[in-house]
Amino acid sequence: MPETKTPNKRERRDAARAERLRREQAETAGAARRKRLLQLGGLLGAALLIVVVAVAVSSGGAKKSTAGGGAVTGVADTTSLIGGIPQHGVTLGKPDAPVTIVEFADPQCPFCKEYAVQEMPAVIQKYVRTGKAKMELRYLTFICPDSIVAGRALEAAGLQNKLWQASDLFYRNQGEENSGYVTDTFLDGVLKGAGADASKATDAAATTPVTQALGEAKALAGRYGVNSTPTVLVGPTGGKLTKDAESAPTAAGIGRLVDAAAAKAGS
Repeated sequence: MPETKTPNKRERRDAARAERLRREQAETAGAARRKRLLQLGGLLGAALLIVVVAVAVSSGGAKKSTAGGGAVTGVADTTSLIGGIPQHGVTLGKPDAPVTIVEFADPQCPFCKEYAVQEMPAVIQKYVRTGKAKMELRYLTFICPDSIVAGRALEAAGLQNKLWQASDLFYRNQGEENSGYVTDTFLDGVLKGAGADASKATDAAATTPVTQALGEAKALAGRYGVNSTPTVLVGPTGGKLTKDAESAPTAAGIGRLVDAAAAKAGS
């Protein structure tokens, strides 16, 4: 019998994206059918809609106050990993580091969590903490509306120079994508665990600086043809970046790119 091929991470990621698109298309079609039924229902349909909306609002309010509750885990690990490293906005590491590593991520992407928990710590310890490279975190929020909510909250933490702590904690506590776990309570726990002023970050989530940061990430992704997450680019600081061609980013693969970029930079 022929052997069954086990899909690699990139194939799993592409399959997950295809499934998300299928669900979104099905939801769109379902919404259109519901709209037509409501229009045909006349006054009775309108009355029913009012009841449904009232119930939905009530349920939504309850979810905001209860779902995702409880303290986040992993605060000590996050502090140990990132504490003591210079940080400004989206950048972690010494400003004059000769090499720049750029990661594109979606807060709800499970493969981004795998990278953040399994591979990124080695990159930080070997290259960022030692001053050989600095890292930029660029959020692309395409999976679902909760990606946007989470991305804005995390970018707002960046205004307090707490983006990397908040992002690491988010991934350590990440739930199933599109499941509704990204609640006010959940984000409040992540922000506080990161050492940010949660109230200040919440207020800043809809402000122009956050919108600009997300727009810059989208523009940079377009320039380098980035259309999936996680994707990592590496290059001499201020120079051209090279995309990591691995099926999924690894510390070893990124390390090879960092060493090559450092040689080009003459360091």
